[in-house]
Amino acid sequence: MKFRMLAIMAALLVGAGFSRADIIGNTIAAENDVMTCNVYGFITNGPGDFQLSIDGTHNSWAVGLIGGDIITDTEKDPTLALLNEIDNDTAYNWGDYHVKVTMSKSFTFSNVGVGNAGWTFNTTAPTNNGIVWIGYIDYYAGTPVLVSGTLDFNYSMTFTGGASFQEELMPSTVPEPGTFALVVSGLTGLLVMRRRSAMK
Repeated sequence: MKFRMLAIMAALLVGAGFSRADIIGNTIAAENDVMTCNVYGFITNGPGDFQLSIDGTHNSWAVGLIGGDIITDTEKDPTLALLNEIDNDTAYNWGDYHVKVTMSKSFTFSNVGVGNAGWTFNTTAPTNNGIVWIGYIDYYAGTPVLVSGTLDFNYSMTFTGGASFQEELMPSTVPEPGTFALVVSGLTGLLVMRRRSAMK
């Protein structure tokens, strides 16, 4: 009888060790007028493993914000996969896309990916700034995302219990608008100087 009780207690402890929090809701939405987005419900991939789709439009050449609260049933460690489809409604083709992720709890990245042809990425592990945890994922072009095109990227986060979450999203062009303006100004200056030299 003692052996059976010990076996049951051991099984319960092992089960508790492997149990993970369930994500039971979220308030994720666009947080400024640079972005619009629809957020699609959770898909459970297994215990403590969830997936959320963000279908957004980046409609201005500025930092777009998407964020809200992720609500869990316990303070254990769920994993949330975020599938982002962001439409380019700016005036420029995208050569890079930069994602800054901020959470109120410690988190880690995994399963980072991008669906666009030839694109690559670089991940900077989250660190604490004394108030929140911040991590970065920088996506770099193969084939640029044209105006009216879509960038598909994904990543997973594992964190401890309910947390606030924010994505800061910033595209850059090839070349960037400021760089292009400098190049045009420089070429114009060179042509003016050449013409003056030829006139002397």
